[in-house]
Amino acid sequence: MTTATVVRREFSCARKVMIRDPQAAFFTIGLPLLYLFIFATVFGSETGHIRGQAGVLKGSMLMVASVIVIGVVSAAFQSLAATLVADREHGVLKRLRSTPLPTPALLAGSVLNAMLTALALTALVIVLGRVVYNVPLPLGHVLAATVTVILGTFTCCALGCLFTIAIRKATAATPMLFAVTLTLFFLSGNFFSTDQAPAALRDIAEVFPVRHFLGAMITAFNPNTGGMGFAWPDLAIIAVWGLAGAALATRTFRWTPVGDD
Repeated sequence: MTTATVVRREFSCARKVMIRDPQAAFFTIGLPLLYLFIFATVFGSETGHIRGQAGVLKGSMLMVASVIVIGVVSAAFQSLAATLVADREHGVLKRLRSTPLPTPALLAGSVLNAMLTALALTALVIVLGRVVYNVPLPLGHVLAATVTVILGTFTCCALGCLFTIAIRKATAATPMLFAVTLTLFFLSGNFFSTDQAPAALRDIAEVFPVRHFLGAMITAFNPNTGGMGFAWPDLAIIAVWGLAGAALATRTFRWTPVGDD
């Protein structure tokens, strides 16, 4: 059996597990869309300035960009980490690794499923934003938006694998992951502008990749942005986090339950 065949089978299995779990599907796909409906409906008609962005921006545009980030983080970080922890604590990863299958192929199915889910959710949010809230993605910025989403997805997957080290039990995965992601969403300004927040909080948010992912996504959607819409400084920080996370995860990822060494 070739490595490609193994990856396809692992991907198919991961996809079926997610689809057959209504709770997982809702929190991964439904919750970001619910955020879009609530916040774009309530604040979509408002306009204002955002620090670091050119021109006056509509609330609906900001929320479409924000929900794309939320959806990617949900699928590629939160859901992936929870799945890997559950498989580890139930002994699935340990049994799989004892087989002659290539080690990278064991994780590739779950990672690929998370990445494709994030990309599909991004496309859905873009379509809904255009059709329902009249938020177009500038044609000249399509490449920038695509690169931003792919890079953000890669970084979230890498950090999701790395974060499994901090989760010692499967029952703790969901509350820990929600605590981390919601805190970063609030600090980064995904739900409301943090321009008036204390400088210390803004400085903390600047350390983490979610703030830069959001900034790069807003830049791509901002019709006042010149050129091709790339936010290079933000993308560079996201890339550093992704490469560092992948390197550390490769060295420290646990295949066995805690205390089972």
